[in-house]
Amino acid sequence: MSTVDVRDMVCAQALALVARAAARLAAGQALRICYNAEDVRRDLTAWARERGYALEAETSATLDLRRER
Repeated sequence: MSTVDVRDMVCAQALALVARAAARLAAGQALRICYNAEDVRRDLTAWARERGYALEAETSATLDLRRER
């Protein structure tokens, strides 16, 4: 599993970094996202759902994003 650290980033920066990393995922692969801001978590959650990624909260500071297909 790859990891992307978006702690201390504003939403736009975090989304750009996660989008680049997620684009490289093959079906079934996952990406762990480390964050520390609630607004970033909200935006990442909405972005992932709009694009059909499965998303799980691993901890209160990490999200696991999985490409389904």
